[in-house]
Amino acid sequence: MKILEDCLQSEMVNQADLVQLRGQRRRLVACTIKNGVVNDFSSISLSGGSVRALVAGRSWGFSSTNLLDARNVEQMLRHAIKLAKASLKLKHEEIALEPVPVVKRDETTPTRKPLRDVPMEEIVEIPREAYRGAKEVGANVADIKATFMTIEDDKFFLSSEGSRIHQSSTRVLLFVDVLAKRNARFCPASENLGHTGGMELFDKTSPHSLGKTVAEKAVRLLDAKAPPAGKFHIVVDPTLCATMLHEAIGHPLEADLAMSGGGFGNQMGQPVSSELITIYDSGHTSNGLGFFLFDDEGVECKRTNLIEKGVLTSFMHDRTSAALANVSPTGNAHAWDYSVEPLIRQTNIGIEAGDYSLEEMIEGVEEGLLLEGTFGGQADVNADFTFGFQNAKRIQKGKLAEEFQGANVAGNAIEVFKTIDAVGREAILRPGACGKYQFALQGRIVPAIRCEMMVGGAGGR
Repeated sequence: MKILEDCLQSEMVNQADLVQLRGQRRRLVACTIKNGVVNDFSSISLSGGSVRALVAGRSWGFSSTNLLDARNVEQMLRHAIKLAKASLKLKHEEIALEPVPVVKRDETTPTRKPLRDVPMEEIVEIPREAYRGAKEVGANVADIKATFMTIEDDKFFLSSEGSRIHQSSTRVLLFVDVLAKRNARFCPASENLGHTGGMELFDKTSPHSLGKTVAEKAVRLLDAKAPPAGKFHIVVDPTLCATMLHEAIGHPLEADLAMSGGGFGNQMGQPVSSELITIYDSGHTSNGLGFFLFDDEGVECKRTNLIEKGVLTSFMHDRTSAALANVSPTGNAHAWDYSVEPLIRQTNIGIEAGDYSLEEMIEGVEEGLLLEGTFGGQADVNADFTFGFQNAKRIQKGKLAEEFQGANVAGNAIEVFKTIDAVGREAILRPGACGKYQFALQGRIVPAIRCEMMVGGAGGR
């Protein structure tokens, strides 16, 4: 903080309209067990800083360094200003930034079981326990991969406007992937845990039980056939709903995509979903992987209602898009690390819980499917999507019947969300990751939903 503060006192700062300095220290530990063998065990530490400088009201310059000493930080500032000036002749439009309050905060995310209390030699036992749980399921378990990861961050933000922010956080994750095999037939399954916090992540679900659950699903689905294809009345489990929400609704609600012609771009104030749906983004969601009190522009990450009772009310904004839209920034400017510029990202995106139990949602379906699990997928800015699910169960006259292997769903999320006629009363916090230009860890808070959707395609990853 002192090195960055001293840099802000430099005379060079006066050559820019605005200077934003970021510093970061990160320690990342990852351990992967594949089929009982340690495939990777690494501990990576990084530190560095970056600067954004706005010159003449229309040109940004950006520079970063992994050498956080006074000389290199000052040189970083000089480079950023030089880059901004060099590109001035190519920049003709004024860059407006929505004003924000000056913030001076020092925050540490609480952890009940800190990582420092776990010896390195015990770290390997976490994915190993997940492997053992999966291996117990039997001879049909052909391939097991378990990865445990921790990320400890100290982030610093200083600006020439006066803000001084330090945020310290810890994130813990466990991924389990299993492939079951019988003769020439294969079936995959996967699941993950993750939160902002410490080793209390495993208080409710142990690595052993997670591994066993994933393997049991993969083996069970060896006996299942492919699901029927067509348009169905569908109950979507929170695991798949989380993927749909993030990819097909969340991304089109990010202002840089929405305001450049995305599917929600010209629908502000219009119904875009069932009136049962309220969607929000909040960096303050406790334990969510996207937990941040402030973003990388120094803006508070408060809850933003994006869709209220079916009506589009806001996009996710940084300071630039907020000024263009004449609204307040929403705290959604985030960078994966110090070496890259912040861009508009989701933090913890959620759907408010409704009034139905899962049993009541199923009882209301005469003929349809319950879809569970996710293998990810893709969506575009118009909210058109294709996602994979891990397994399905037939619903006949309000009761669950035979189980099917995974396949794909497809459609337009705006149209699908307009068909929602029931929302589950329990919203579950799910971990998630995103690759929009940069990597990011984010949270999703999702209930089950009931809607109409197309099912088809082959099962698998």
